[in-house]
Amino acid sequence: MSEAGTDLLLSLAVAAAHQLGYSCRVVDADDVMLSGPAGHVMVGLTNLRRMAADEPPDQWPALVADYLSTGLVDLEVDHDPLDTADFAMMRGLIRTRLYSGEGGAPDVVCREVAPGLIQRVLIDQVHTMAPVTYPMLGAWPIEEADLFALAEQNTRADGPLEVITHQIDTPTADGVEITMLCGISDYITAHARWLGEYPVVGPAGSVFAVPSQRHIYAHPVAGLDVVRATTVLAQVAVLDYTQRPWPVSQDVYWWHDGTIELAAATEHTGDALCIYPSDNFLATLNQLPS
Repeated sequence: MSEAGTDLLLSLAVAAAHQLGYSCRVVDADDVMLSGPAGHVMVGLTNLRRMAADEPPDQWPALVADYLSTGLVDLEVDHDPLDTADFAMMRGLIRTRLYSGEGGAPDVVCREVAPGLIQRVLIDQVHTMAPVTYPMLGAWPIEEADLFALAEQNTRADGPLEVITHQIDTPTADGVEITMLCGISDYITAHARWLGEYPVVGPAGSVFAVPSQRHIYAHPVAGLDVVRATTVLAQVAVLDYTQRPWPVSQDVYWWHDGTIELAAATEHTGDALCIYPSDNFLATLNQLPS
């Protein structure tokens, strides 16, 4: 039996591609190649599998069709791009968000925010987003630093995120409060750059996690309860990073005075979660009131 025949989600992807008028070749369990008049596009299924895990199987056909349609929009954009040479038209479409520091195309405009975390500049094309590349930037009348400033300005102008605070009542958390920043925006993670505008910052800043593109979790750094909060954030970060779509990072970060540092690296092996605080963060913890 073929691989698609033993994998329901993969079978649905093949069927949906055919219904959309594309041929589909299964490359491996998590990648399919769609081919049609506009060309070829590789569509990864890892995020789709994570999305499907939260849905009943009878919803999978619609989910798969929507997911593949988005991949085909990317293909159409590649072959009918916006006039990116016209920077005056591009200005209002520039946005930004955070990504994992691992991998990525070498010509994409990005900068390191903290260990394992990078910021990229994107063009918002309504149904999809395209990365700004260095060849594009070279043709535009703007410096790289000013481009990042413009991207942040435009992203912030779209409005603030929703703020939801939960009290975590587990033996290890002991009632610690974790605030979730979320919403319908595609650029949620970018807001980690200006956490000072949200009620998640204490005298020494905020610890936060960005495990996926869908949420930021944060807690003020004000007293030693931040130790418990960091443990909770690490647990949430590892869980979301390994199970949710669009993963970013499983580490915990520290926002203070407008800068971002690594608060604690995490390592998940089997049933054990290891947390390794950074030296700078430990030094700050030692100065906090009990």
